[in-house]
Amino acid sequence: MSFSFIHTADWQIGKPFRNFPERVAGRLEGARLEAIDRLAAAARARGMTHVLVAGDIWDSDRLPSRVEQQPLKRMAAYPELRWVLIPGNHDAARAGSVWMRLAARGAPPNVVALTEPRLFEVAPGVMLLPAPLLSRSAGRDPTLWMDDAATPSGVLRVGLAHGSVQGFGSDGDPDGLIDAARAKRAGLDYLALGDWHGTTRINARTWYSGTPEPERFKDNEPGEALAVTIAGPGAEPTVERIATGHYVWVSAATEISDAADLARIERDLRARGTLLNRMLVRLVLRGHLPPSDLYRIEAWRDGLEAEVEHLACDASAVGVSGGDIDLELFGAAGELRRSAELLCARAADAQNPRASDAAEGLKRLVGILAELRSRGGGTSSGDDDGRPAGRGGAS
Repeated sequence: MSFSFIHTADWQIGKPFRNFPERVAGRLEGARLEAIDRLAAAARARGMTHVLVAGDIWDSDRLPSRVEQQPLKRMAAYPELRWVLIPGNHDAARAGSVWMRLAARGAPPNVVALTEPRLFEVAPGVMLLPAPLLSRSAGRDPTLWMDDAATPSGVLRVGLAHGSVQGFGSDGDPDGLIDAARAKRAGLDYLALGDWHGTTRINARTWYSGTPEPERFKDNEPGEALAVTIAGPGAEPTVERIATGHYVWVSAATEISDAADLARIERDLRARGTLLNRMLVRLVLRGHLPPSDLYRIEAWRDGLEAEVEHLACDASAVGVSGGDIDLELFGAAGELRRSAELLCARAADAQNPRASDAAEGLKRLVGILAELRSRGGGTSSGDDDGRPAGRGGAS
């Protein structure tokens, strides 16, 4: 007897992404929904007919009806696949939840919603032991009941649960945490877990699949699902990691000392092997640049922002290093030119107690110049709205 399936979790359909521009947020929401199509493609490519979803199908149990039904419609589009779902902490099966509405409305024929901890024969000779969450906080280990759940001899026992494992990813009170040895204690051939958003092996029979689509700047290997095959009772499962994510989230803090370092950052991004338009990038720049190079941060940032899906670049910690500045950057005359000349003189005077303040002012002035140029304005108008150009190098 053999059983193969896709193990996934933490879809969190309906996640709002409020910290992003509306255009980007909409695309991120759409990518989470489209992950269902990629999971279906992975199952089809491997000849699998079952997808087990270990909780948090929805981001909340209080979503518009349209959003609630979107993943159901996607799963229904693949009638050859059987999708088995349990509630997680985000979409717990409490009174008035999405699961109650789903029961009243009726799920698609190929979707099974398990909202009670009881045995379910998911395939001939394969018993599923679900541990659905009935509240956001389990209160006790939701998999505890599996130890005493009797099944016929010779069948496969597969657990499906959502929560933190004792000793991994959680500190403090162990109540409600899943026993890391549950698979062994309950005689499970495999325990499919959800809640941790990165793919993680707890032991040979216990895995977190992670979320199929990354949703934050956390380097914990998100954007995957697992293809699992159990050859027979007692056999160690084979687990294949499958890349399912569309977007890649990159977060880095980088020291820079000249304009060449900016080119290096971009080369490193391209070397990841993912198209830049599938990247969300958060950069923190530190170090010092010559005054004339501060303007290049703005131009470089604008160019990179035009290629990636989203860019957040904080260069407020970039200081001004020594070096001559080409005052012609500020035009032949006007307020910017006169201010630049004054600040340059003070910044270069080591005896001046306000030399560092002058250097910071020069940095801000270069940012104002970049802001004016980005608007298509000249350098002699003195048009300063009083805002620091904080997007790239001035703050």
